[in-house]
Amino acid sequence: MQGLLFTLSIASIFLIKKVQAVEWGPCQRVDLQQNFTIDKYLGTWYEIERLYNISGKHSCISETISRIPKNNKYEFQILTRMVNGDGEVVATPGQLIIPSKGEKAKLLYRLDQPFGAIEDRLDERVLHYWVVATDYTSYSLVFSCVSFLGILHTPYAWILSREHHLSENNTNYLHNLLTEYSINLKDIVKVNQDGCIV
Repeated sequence: MQGLLFTLSIASIFLIKKVQAVEWGPCQRVDLQQNFTIDKYLGTWYEIERLYNISGKHSCISETISRIPKNNKYEFQILTRMVNGDGEVVATPGQLIIPSKGEKAKLLYRLDQPFGAIEDRLDERVLHYWVVATDYTSYSLVFSCVSFLGILHTPYAWILSREHHLSENNTNYLHNLLTEYSINLKDIVKVNQDGCIV
């Protein structure tokens, strides 16, 4: 028993140093977008705010989702672009996986390469990409969570917009949803989209 407690203590310290917003308990339950349609969700989304902050200064973050034909079927590519602290444009390719059954808004995001501090703790670099709310034309709220044995978890959330900025009404609406799911708004980080051409 003492060995388990010691291991958990060390793991907690490690996680707190590696990522932001490590919380006790399992991941929170969230309601997802009803009747989600991936075809209406395709295109470019600009990141307005996020629940966690990646290391370094990044700005002009966007993601473009495309339908790509492959082997007589379709895959959904997601290309994330950002400007890093050195002013360089960085592009990270990935794939959105549509569930074959169940809630269509419960997508998976498979990264084609390691990304940030989370790659060591994710099998095949797969993240949840759960669309909580979207009107397809102006805003989207995406949620994800990494659970550590149901004892600790790290929630992630992204507020996205079809434009480089989001209206105050839509931002407040999405903030209210996050509050309903016990997400502390003080942990929200604004992403600089000023003057972006990416």
